Amino acid sequence: MRCAWFIIPVVLFFTAACDDPMKMFPDHQIGPDPRIIAMKVADPELTLDSQPTARLLIGGEGFDQASDLTVLWLVPNDEETLSQIPPEVLSQLKVPYNADFTFPAGMTVGAILSQSPELQAQYDDQGWVDLPMLASVVIDERPLSIIKRVRVMKEAPAHFNPDIIRIKAVYKVDGALTTVFVDRDGILELPQDAIPEYIGLDPEMADTALTGNDLLVYRWQFAEDPDTATNLRFCDADCPSEEYLGVDRVTPATKEIMVDLHKIADTLRDKPHEKDIVLDFYLVVRDKADDSSSLEDTRFGMDFTTMKLVLKKP
Repeated sequence: MRCAWFIIPVVLFFTAACDDPMKMFPDHQIGPDPRIIAMKVADPELTLDSQPTARLLIGGEGFDQASDLTVLWLVPNDEETLSQIPPEVLSQLKVPYNADFTFPAGMTVGAILSQSPELQAQYDDQGWVDLPMLASVVIDERPLSIIKRVRVMKEAPAHFNPDIIRIKAVYKVDGALTTVFVDRDGILELPQDAIPEYIGLDPEMADTALTGNDLLVYRWQFAEDPDTATNLRFCDADCPSEEYLGVDRVTPATKEIMVDLHKIADTLRDKPHEKDIVLDFYLVVRDKADDSSSLEDTRFGMDFTTMKLVLKKP
């Protein structure tokens, strides 16, 4: 894999010079144009011999999480750069969206670091350095990219990604509260003629003592069915969050969220839709972030998951 090192100076130059186009999360509702929501690296703190894995989260109306859309890792997606990379190397930097990216054989974090005198000097002087990682896609001829920084350190890593175990969903059936648990990237199905007015969602997290997390910050988003507008909304102080979830207020930036389905429930109760309606929910959990709507604090741990709410036709 000696030829792989040929690409590294290009990577470091680009990531140091470019302006991250995803500095801000999109609004909590994502429209028909898919967007990159987050990038997760296997561990936020690495050592020189690490060969981490990484993955993207993309959201948008009708975007399929099983998509095999090509994701380009570590290098910018421009013809001049790509023309300099040997085909056998470039093929290992292109991975389907539905699969994890893994560093190619023979490539380590330390090997990348050694190609940048500036970053290597910081590592030698401080005992650590923050290394940028880049990923990009092209969707409907629109280029999208994101950068995440990971800390490379001499000491043993002490902080890891938070871990979303599953999501608790609470809603009423015949006036009584019902609780179900939805696995990561799972599906919650409800009949169209019996849609509850509200659904409370609460992620179950792994013990932060095990993951070394200090302050977890949450960000919920959703995308409507591309063919049927349900007019759902995330509640604030006007929903019964205390009754459903035991908290006095919820927002898209709190751990718990309340989904208001009043309008679509009223519409479908008397006239169900002729096909299933699929709503997508996205949850990103970050460690030590100051602002849930900002991507500026990108070096700490992160986890994400999705959930489909399928309103089943009769």
